[in-house]
Amino acid sequence: MVAASDIPVSHVMTSYPGELLHMDTVGPTRVASVSGKWYVLVVVDDFSWFSWVFFMEFKDEAFGFVQDLVLRLRNESHKAMRAIRNDNGGEFRNSRFKNFCCDLGLEHQFSSPYTPPQNGVVERKNRTLVEMARTMLDEHRTQRRFWAEAVNTACYIANRIFLRAFLGKTSYELRFGRQPSVKHLRAFGCRCFVLKKAGHLDMFESCCLDGIFLGYASSSRAFRVWILEAKQVVETCEVSFVETMPCTTPAFELSDDDEEGTPIFEDEEGAVDEPLHRLQFLTPLLRALMMKEDPCPRLPLHSPDSKLKQRLAPLRTQEEVTSEIVPTRQVQRDHPPHRMIGDIHQRVTLSSVNSLAFFSHSAYVASFEPRDVSHALSDPNWVNAMHEELENFERNHVCDLVEPLPNCRPIGTKWVFKNK
Repeated sequence: MVAASDIPVSHVMTSYPGELLHMDTVGPTRVASVSGKWYVLVVVDDFSWFSWVFFMEFKDEAFGFVQDLVLRLRNESHKAMRAIRNDNGGEFRNSRFKNFCCDLGLEHQFSSPYTPPQNGVVERKNRTLVEMARTMLDEHRTQRRFWAEAVNTACYIANRIFLRAFLGKTSYELRFGRQPSVKHLRAFGCRCFVLKKAGHLDMFESCCLDGIFLGYASSSRAFRVWILEAKQVVETCEVSFVETMPCTTPAFELSDDDEEGTPIFEDEEGAVDEPLHRLQFLTPLLRALMMKEDPCPRLPLHSPDSKLKQRLAPLRTQEEVTSEIVPTRQVQRDHPPHRMIGDIHQRVTLSSVNSLAFFSHSAYVASFEPRDVSHALSDPNWVNAMHEELENFERNHVCDLVEPLPNCRPIGTKWVFKNK
């Protein structure tokens, strides 16, 4: 059995932009876009790696987009297009594509069945665009139904910032002969405000509309913005951006069919981490050592496990501590008195302390760390830990004691004390 492998390319296979086009479809997605699209047609130029994306409701719409793109590229360049390359999908291997390529004298190339590396240029581009779009959606917690806008923005940015291998120029520069401008780029999904222009405004009426930035227009030099109040996309230049503020208005909350954990494409993992659900079955002491410290007050997490409650019940007495331990993972060296547990001036009798409170207090005290060697030598536990560490050095032959070389300054050492 012969395994398919991607043959490494050490040079550019074509001579000019538009000579060879790679194309592939991605989808269907699990969430429809705002305009009701389920598929993405990705086209990549072999020479410059300049990319185009087209969004489709059905796969058979691919022919119309390819036909328009090929005719437009033939009009833009005086150099002839030689071939197009794609997989064996039914949207490409049909009579319409065959007749179109014959009429224009194009070579229609197909990859072998179940051999994606033969169409690797566009396959890698698919992965790049999907990962960029997923990251942009997660950055500002944008709704999943805006995935098409995110993919379109990812393609727009990739054409202007990624360098073509072996040529050292961006795809935009290789295709148009000039360096692209990136000063107009903004954070996808950020909050923005669009200036109102239509109609007569009252003197004290708001002159802007609240919206979410969704990318760049393809046919004009404008921004695409989702207006929250009107629930529609508009293209305009009169926009003010607040890139550090995601949109958290009630009008932008997720719908039932657009949950945050819903993956966009079929190959994504649908599992969502729920660390709090897993921590519910831990004891209060373990939660105190594992959970991150939060300055805001939290409700105590009680375990629903009845068996765990039965095991802890004998340890509780009438003098049980009523306050919950603050969950924390951070270790601090100096603590102000107002953050100490209980009354620091009250004397405690060990016989009146139950087992759970005693071990909780011991673990809390053990979280303190010495600032230097003098503090560590005052604690027998840290002295034993230092001896154990030195014995490990000798047993494992970590270092050898030798005489220092003349006119050389030895590198100093330092003890670092950390609770693990």
